Formats: sequence, structure tokens, C-alpha cells
Amino acid sequence: MSIPVRGFIIQVLFVLFVSVFNTIRIYIIENYSLYPVAFFELFLGLISFACGMYGIFRKVNLLLSVCVTFFASLICLYFVIVYLLPETGMPPAIPWFYSK
Repeated sequence: MSIPVRGFIIQVLFVLFVSVFNTIRIYIIENYSLYPVAFFELFLGLISFACGMYGIFRKVNLLLSVCVTFFASLICLYFVIVYLLPETGMPPAIPWFYSK
């Protein structure tokens, strides 16, 4: 199994984690913290991005590698928008870059 295919599988895992297994995600957020869920999603995005970039540099299944890299960057952008940006006067979920 090539590296870009593994990146694609990681992206499918991310989509399943956000949609089908959302009850597990909510359980972790309510009982523990937001940080494990947020960093797990970021980890999936970064690993998928690395797999896509590896495929682009090694020219392994180039179309899939470009698609994996693009969607991995969207996953990382999802992390930034959902967890790091404030929303209508409410502070962000992870207050790293937000100072008031």
C-alpha cells in the first residue's frame, strides 16, 4: 500500500470521526477536555498532509497525492477555524492566539 493511499485512509478516518463517531467525540469533550479531540484532528490532518507531500515529492500516484495534500490542508484549516478563531464576541475554544 502506497503512502498517499495511507494518507487517504487517514482522511477517511477523520471524516468518520467527525460524522459517524461524533458521539465518542462529544463524550471525550464533555468528560475530559476539548484538547485531546482537537489535537487528534490536527494530528490526522498533519500526518495526511505529510503523506500527500511525500507522494508528490516521490511522484507516487501524483493525482491522489495532490488530492490528499489539498484535503489535508482543508483539515488543518478546519482546525484553525473551529478551535482557534473567536466567534461573534465569544472567545475561541483554544485561546492561544487570542488576547483581549
